[in-house]
Amino acid sequence: MSDLVEVFSDLTLRGPADKKGALRDALIAAAAGAWRFDSSRSEEIRRNSVSGDEILAFRHDEAGSLPAAGLTLWERPDGYTVPNIVPVAVGELTRAQYNALLQDFAEKVVRAPAAANGFHVELTSGRQGMDDWTSAEVVTALRRFSGAANKSTGASHPMDQQRWFAFLLAAHRAESKPDSDRLARWLHEVEGWDEESAHELAGDYERALALLTYADSH
Repeated sequence: MSDLVEVFSDLTLRGPADKKGALRDALIAAAAGAWRFDSSRSEEIRRNSVSGDEILAFRHDEAGSLPAAGLTLWERPDGYTVPNIVPVAVGELTRAQYNALLQDFAEKVVRAPAAANGFHVELTSGRQGMDDWTSAEVVTALRRFSGAANKSTGASHPMDQQRWFAFLLAAHRAESKPDSDRLARWLHEVEGWDEESAHELAGDYERALALLTYADSH
């Protein structure tokens, strides 16, 4: 069994601030085929935004296996990032559809303009695991708990509870940590917990981290 789960990929462009204008123009010019720049949507989002950041909205027409969708590039200090892709016709995009659209946009619209203007393209993998989200110490503590726990009783057994607490403390102290949704999916899809138990543990994890953070500040 793979220790990876399917997640939504992220796309970020980082580079020289003084080249963002040139990059913007190049990205708009590069949109062709199924991709096109949506100027009216860009202006609509910008008007409704309180940040004043530049927003570039693109539209993908249905083509092959890829559905019609809208993609937004949002300005950041060192470039742009894609906060979301939304479907035009279907209710919601699957993770596979989302990632395929993002990959297609990166290859057909982004990479050439980014390279020409000195920007680095960061496209995260659509399959990730606990090692991608947190430190080795946290992963070890979680695997120690999950591997030894009675998966029918969660963390209620005293020994399981101690290992669970050790994981919670390790996660609290870590600079990066998984969110509760990713933890639940990893426990269920990788470690074999039933879905209800996985979500109960993830809820306990979220509450425990909030309590530990509160305790640190008081």
